[in-house]
Amino acid sequence: MRAVLAAALLALVLVAAAPGAAPPTLTPGQLTVGVNLPSDGFEVGVVRGSEVIYAEGFDIDLARGLAKRLRLPTVAFVQSRFDRLFSAGAKPWDFAVAQITITDRRARTADFTRPYLSVDQGVLVSQTLSPVPKSLADLRSLRICALGKSTGADAAATRIKPAKPVVRVGNASTLMLNLQTGRCQAVVYDAPTLGTLKARTPERYGPFIGVIRTGEQYGIALPKGSPLLRAVDAALGRMLTDGTVDRLQRKWLTTDLSKLSVLG
Repeated sequence: MRAVLAAALLALVLVAAAPGAAPPTLTPGQLTVGVNLPSDGFEVGVVRGSEVIYAEGFDIDLARGLAKRLRLPTVAFVQSRFDRLFSAGAKPWDFAVAQITITDRRARTADFTRPYLSVDQGVLVSQTLSPVPKSLADLRSLRICALGKSTGADAAATRIKPAKPVVRVGNASTLMLNLQTGRCQAVVYDAPTLGTLKARTPERYGPFIGVIRTGEQYGIALPKGSPLLRAVDAALGRMLTDGTVDRLQRKWLTTDLSKLSVLG
């Protein structure tokens, strides 16, 4: 009997380690991905509660590409508050992708893959603002908004150092609505998203005045200690090497950030 059990266990180990086998996920055969919609260019769609009915964008295609390389035939997306994507504790998803900058503080509560995109923070101003600011010093007297618990909020507070506290809002939709309605005179947010928003709906906003150099790097966040980390990181590495990530950038992100002014 012991010999039979040992043989059975060995067979299970060999199957699990077989090359090309799909890694274990929360739902067998399915990759479940935490997201934070909407973010133009990266992830937009239709959400009902935490259920994502439809989604598209850079992050969405990235997740689907990873699922394909991991041999997982199904992908499901779960809407979440942004800061929960990298907070401590169990999660109802296998990994999260939502323009999550890798930081030492976040790495204490989540595991991260290698970086897949390097970005800076951008500054977009109101249509009614005159004169248009040209430097960080010009921004200090303005009402600045940023996404709460984001690197944009940190950059606004520490680099602009506005006279009034940074207005921290809960999601990107509210952030941009505040700019349109005049609650904010300028917003600090991830430059690729602001560039995409401005390019697609130029009539809603004032000038995209430039970027604050932060040298951030986006990574995919997994629950601390996730057994999926190695497989996801390797699959992401293949997508970077074969040019897939570059193609997704060209498909979804519409602004050439290299042509924007650097605010100093």
